[in-house]
Amino acid sequence: MELELRHLRILLAIAEAGSLSRAAAALMLSQPAMTTQLRRIEASLGQALFERSARGVVPTRAGELVILHARDAVASADRIRGRRLRSAAGPEPVTVGGSSGPFLGHLAIHLPAVLSNPVSFVQCATTGEAMSRTADRSIAAGCMIELDGFGMTPPDGVVVDVIGLEPVVVVLPVGHPLARQERVDLAGLVGETWLLPPHDPGCDDYGALVEACGAAGFAPCVSSLRIGQVGILCDLISQGAGLTLLQGSARSREGVVMRRLVGDPLLGRHLLALHRESPLIGARPLLLSLVRDAFDSRCAKPD
Repeated sequence: MELELRHLRILLAIAEAGSLSRAAAALMLSQPAMTTQLRRIEASLGQALFERSARGVVPTRAGELVILHARDAVASADRIRGRRLRSAAGPEPVTVGGSSGPFLGHLAIHLPAVLSNPVSFVQCATTGEAMSRTADRSIAAGCMIELDGFGMTPPDGVVVDVIGLEPVVVVLPVGHPLARQERVDLAGLVGETWLLPPHDPGCDDYGALVEACGAAGFAPCVSSLRIGQVGILCDLISQGAGLTLLQGSARSREGVVMRRLVGDPLLGRHLLALHRESPLIGARPLLLSLVRDAFDSRCAKPD
């Protein structure tokens, strides 16, 4: 079997997801189909590329080398495609939206350089809003974050790619007794007050916190105060009003520290969503390449 770009994308998806099932979901394949494809790729190369374990899959030494070259090959192909899109795309204006995360800013810098379409960018208040606007095509593509296992089912017609998983961090005031620890045990936060953002139909922050704290042996005390602005949240935390959870790629702010939790019990899933009839659906490989660049440069990966 001769390796094609689609095979290389499968290897990259598996390496980034750390799981055949998550990679299959990201590429909209069944897990048996993903397993069959991986076996064919490994057979064509004559060696195993991933080691299987109860926690998922990790590249072998040979696999790491193949993935390195695959990433370069796919990135080169996407750049070539981007140049073709720039010359062939029509003048239809497009809008790209996003909720929290590093992707929207990265696209705002790099996407206009490879599209001839006039492109604008809009900030969405929540993951649910970004997904809804992608579904009704008021935005051509949406970048968003959900908590792993606590997101929403994509609406009909929307294609969702999982860009990667990132550990969720706890935000503490600098004077907190645990602020100097490299990692914080969630069980050590019994009795703390938690500040959460407003209800988001695309991401159940409350349910995720309750489940994680329950696994740690306690029920969290959640404030009735819901704040959506990260700056205001961090200002309240710096004054001792409580704690909150953020993505590890969030910008650090004065008066607070961000610490990973022991065992990373909560993970954020960075997503790119497009409607199948979006004017950017043909540019999906290019968009994926750009947001994966942002993820690799800004986001920590689970251990």
